[in-house]
Amino acid sequence: MALLEMSSFWTSSFAGIHPLGGQFAEPLAYMLSSRVDQEGVLDDAAVLWGQGKNIDVGLQDGQEPSFMFRAAAHVESRRHGNGASGRQYKLYVFGDSFADTGNYPLSDLTRKTRAWYYPYGSSDVDHGTSATGRFSNGLVLPDFLARIMGREESPPAESQREQNGVDPSGMNFAVGGAGAYNGTHEAPKLGKQIDKFRSLVKQGIIEKDLKDSVALIAFSGKHDYAHVKHMTNSEIEAKAIKVTDKIADGVELLMELGVTKVMVSTLPPLDCTPWLSRSYDYDDESCDSHKVASIHNAYLEQKVFQHEAVFMLDLETAFNHLVVDHHSGSSQSKHFKYQLRPCCDSFVETGYCGQMENGKEQYSVCSQPENHFYWDEINPTHDGWETVMNNLKESIKNFLDI
Repeated sequence: MALLEMSSFWTSSFAGIHPLGGQFAEPLAYMLSSRVDQEGVLDDAAVLWGQGKNIDVGLQDGQEPSFMFRAAAHVESRRHGNGASGRQYKLYVFGDSFADTGNYPLSDLTRKTRAWYYPYGSSDVDHGTSATGRFSNGLVLPDFLARIMGREESPPAESQREQNGVDPSGMNFAVGGAGAYNGTHEAPKLGKQIDKFRSLVKQGIIEKDLKDSVALIAFSGKHDYAHVKHMTNSEIEAKAIKVTDKIADGVELLMELGVTKVMVSTLPPLDCTPWLSRSYDYDDESCDSHKVASIHNAYLEQKVFQHEAVFMLDLETAFNHLVVDHHSGSSQSKHFKYQLRPCCDSFVETGYCGQMENGKEQYSVCSQPENHFYWDEINPTHDGWETVMNNLKESIKNFLDI
């Protein structure tokens, strides 16, 4: 087998003292990364994953968050779906912060890099309550999908792979801040993410036989519809056509490459997120849960969900049941005490969760994240994602025949 990344780095929620002081030097993170040849060491479904020894490199309390580098010291077998079909699926993930598990480059704290910093990951007991580049206090959508498929978490982020190595469980290409239609160099759009996947397949780094492979495409919509507050319905519809065209193109390309099953998330009720509901004090009675989502998802239905090998991961309905329909009296609507108010909230509308200025926190964090559906302005908490995916679990298992 090829070389696999043995270690990665996670942001620590603990502050320490280190003689280096000052700003974090990004090259140090890469120098601390170790690799090992695991030829003949692992069985057919084993993967290397960072567990064990921690090296804390930080600053004094109240300054920049400290860093924890987790050196691999632990080999663990993680098997694929073991349902009635006996299939062992590989999972390939594309999207934005809904699905990113550590692809956005680690650098000094900003809105875009915040997932590498406390308080992100602060409830993530699976990773030492440390930030891992996931945009939540714990695990995110593909982690819970992987668990449904019989594994423990999402396949590793592509940015953490060894040059010629691939984890046997698949690979995650999603990057926080990306869009299906729009993207940046650090957060490439969907087409660019799939281009990288296609390149690895053509090079033989990812096995060309993609039989029994599953692709997940999951977007929050925040980047593609960034200016929705100032858009008319006709402008939203025009944008939705462009965005869903790109998703449809991505699905077609993945299937042409040989991916056997594709799961595409519907757009959740974007207007009923903390991002857009903050201006009316997170009052769900004032938000229009259908303004954007219904238009976007209607086009997805026409362009994508007609194919029997494509599964509609219905986040719109799942989110609505949990955060919008609380007047219905259903048990689902009462699951979370705070449907729209995020657990981690910035002091000002233009701020962000985790923001620091002059060594002082510019945000507040709730004491009980499990009572909140949303973690920050757009992304659910660990418990939020877990509840959503539990509600979708049976339909997912039926689609995958597991």
